Amino acid sequence: MKILTGFAIIKDAIGHRITYTHSEVDEKGTIISSNNKESFIVMDDEVKGLIGKLEDKISERL
Repeated sequence: MKILTGFAIIKDAIGHRITYTHSEVDEKGTIISSNNKESFIVMDDEVKGLIGKLEDKISERL
């Protein structure tokens, strides 16, 4: 099973990039691997909308 351990949304020249880390454990809870890093460019309109809502909420706090 993969467990999300952290993520970030980064705005760069290409668009929004989501980068995240995860650990992998087996059915007994034994850690198979940790601090695995991956990222992707957001292409999905639904995810873009969610990022926009999150940015709006953060702007309200400024």
